[in-house]
Amino acid sequence: MSESRFSGALRRAAHPIYRRLETTVHPLRYLFLEITQRCNLNCLHCGSDCGRQARPGELTTDEWIDFVHYLGARVKKKKGLFLVITGGEPLCHPELPRILDAINEHGFPYGMVTNGYLLGDRTVATLVDRGISSITVSLDGMRDSHDWLRGVPGSFDRAVAGLRILAKQPIRFLDVVTCSNPRNLTELPAVLEILQDAGVRRWRIFSIFPKGRAKDNEELLLTDEQLVVLLDWIRDTRTKLEGTGFTLDFSCEGYLPAAVDHAVRNEPYFCRAGICIGSVLCDGAIGACPNITRDLVQGNIRDDDFLTVWEERFERFRNREWMKTDNCIDCGEWNRCKGNSLHLWDNDEKRTVLCYHRILLKNT
Repeated sequence: MSESRFSGALRRAAHPIYRRLETTVHPLRYLFLEITQRCNLNCLHCGSDCGRQARPGELTTDEWIDFVHYLGARVKKKKGLFLVITGGEPLCHPELPRILDAINEHGFPYGMVTNGYLLGDRTVATLVDRGISSITVSLDGMRDSHDWLRGVPGSFDRAVAGLRILAKQPIRFLDVVTCSNPRNLTELPAVLEILQDAGVRRWRIFSIFPKGRAKDNEELLLTDEQLVVLLDWIRDTRTKLEGTGFTLDFSCEGYLPAAVDHAVRNEPYFCRAGICIGSVLCDGAIGACPNITRDLVQGNIRDDDFLTVWEERFERFRNREWMKTDNCIDCGEWNRCKGNSLHLWDNDEKRTVLCYHRILLKNT
């Protein structure tokens, strides 16, 4: 067994203990700051229904800076809290540099999630000069497929050009995420070639889930058979990529049986929303992962002390017995799955809307 495989096997063996400790202690490690819901694209699968204009009630720049100062005063181990700037499209925020300067003032490490459309030389220089350590860029297939999903012609070319610029910069962590769907499923090998040619070394693949604009759009959702094809391709491609320094993962979006999980992910499944991941949304709402339903918001920084909310109002994220409904009631995987990832929870229907485990049972 290679050293990397042995290390991975050890992590998986210790994972149940690690998950229990993390859930009990719930250290806040990642905090998403959704600084705006402005967006320059019009994505078919957008979960937030973003638009060209800021949403009514968005936090002002000064309110975001005040919140960063609050964190700076209250968080003792600055390097232990990673801030993730997101949106909407964060690069559309007209005063983004002011917010980044406040983050730098207090020494927090930070990253950004972007659609890549605005990643020209000047913008990248602004980010690098302000010490950004992580950037995630979306690339959703080849040109026609990407532009179709993102709703703006030319968005593919702009994202690829941005990736080439980023790959030459001293940024610690650069990765690409791809939302797989029926239109781009066969294009993944070609996307891999583009990423390798651009100098990107990390790639995560998602499957679009039935929430937001994608809820009733069958053009966007993989069939059960296509999901199996996707997972098989990721497994086989990971094997081919061993030793190349290129990392390919199926995202953390949902529970998979252990053997499949091991084949398509470097780290075992663990939904960390509300356990070590929190968020402040564009209007100040305090939540867990920003992709989950707003029905699970626990407060607002305009009215509440953020860290008190984190300690005292997040119990339902850490004890998820309330998610044991519908098909989960009698499922033998419950103790490992805990109801699946929270972004797959439908609060109106009181159930998880997508279960990869059941799909694989039916189709393998």
